[in-house]
Amino acid sequence: MSREQFQTDWRPFAAGLMTRYPELTDGDLAEADGSTARLAKIIAEKQGTAPEDAQQRLHEFLGGPMPADAYADPTRDNMAARDSGDYVADGEDALADDRRFGDDHTPDTPMGRKQ
Repeated sequence: MSREQFQTDWRPFAAGLMTRYPELTDGDLAEADGSTARLAKIIAEKQGTAPEDAQQRLHEFLGGPMPADAYADPTRDNMAARDSGDYVADGEDALADDRRFGDDHTPDTPMGRKQ
C-alpha cells in the first residue's frame, strides 16, 4: 500500500486503520480526509505521543502490505484485475487448459449418491 493510494481514496483503508489504531473514529478519519499529517496529529493526540512518532508509525503502516479488506474493496476491482497478472508464473498462460490440476475427466457424482 502507498501513501498516494491512501491520499487518493482513504475510505477502503478505514477498517485496517481502525484495527491498527482502535482509538480512531470514523469522524477522525473523515476529518483527516486522506492527509497523513493530519491523521498523525489526531493519532498523537489520542495516544499522547509526539506527532513525529505517530507520523512515522503511520507511514510504516501505510508502507506495509495492504489490508485484505482494503484490497477487496469494490472500488479497487479494476486495479485488482489489472494487477492479477502479477500472480501468474512466467511462461504460464492464464487461459491455458487446467486438466492436469483437476478431475476434469472424472464424471460428477449425482446429488445424494456416494459413488
